[in-house]
Amino acid sequence: MNNAEKLLVEKLKPLLSPLGFKWVRARDIYIRQEEYGFSSFCWASHSTQEEGGRLEITPVLGVRHHVIEDVVNQLGLVYGDENKRYTATVEQGLGYFPLQAGKTYTQYVRLASFEFDVMQSATALAGILGEEGSEFFERYSSLLACSQGLNNQIESKSHPLCNNFPRRAYYGIATAWFAEKERVPDLTDRYLRFAKEALPSQYEQIEKKVSQLISVLDAGVVA
Repeated sequence: MNNAEKLLVEKLKPLLSPLGFKWVRARDIYIRQEEYGFSSFCWASHSTQEEGGRLEITPVLGVRHHVIEDVVNQLGLVYGDENKRYTATVEQGLGYFPLQAGKTYTQYVRLASFEFDVMQSATALAGILGEEGSEFFERYSSLLACSQGLNNQIESKSHPLCNNFPRRAYYGIATAWFAEKERVPDLTDRYLRFAKEALPSQYEQIEKKVSQLISVLDAGVVA
């Protein structure tokens, strides 16, 4: 994390505190604890040579449901107990997947005026969290909404709520198991058919993970 980002963290703290978010320095993320897990806010950043050098900051929103993570994290996708504590059930990067079509969420911090731009960015990001972000967190506090969202447009490697296939398959099946279990057999078949078509070299491994997931869900055993 560079100096501009460190300053952004400090400027955001008093703006996000009323919304219930606290900075977790060890993970570089803002977290708000919820009864079911947490809501989260962080960002991706990279430097460019535009305008004499600037930092581009793209917000990422997430929601974690412990009941889902306790199951999916048994698949060995993430290593280390500390890392497993911060996995998210749905996570949307607003650069590639904006909440409002056509709106730019990326913040720009120019090296020549980084203090001013950081303050402007902090205000803008707090506004996003307080308005559209609030709607996002409320919507995906529901496991049904997570299931419906993750399982929309199955045949795609990219996806706004989990931009990783086959990970989305595991989360889609797990959330459906708890929220709309009648869909699970069809979803499982469709995800596996798509995996065979899209990732044939990984199909055997994906099939094993899906079988393991179903076994864990059937057993009702969490780590």
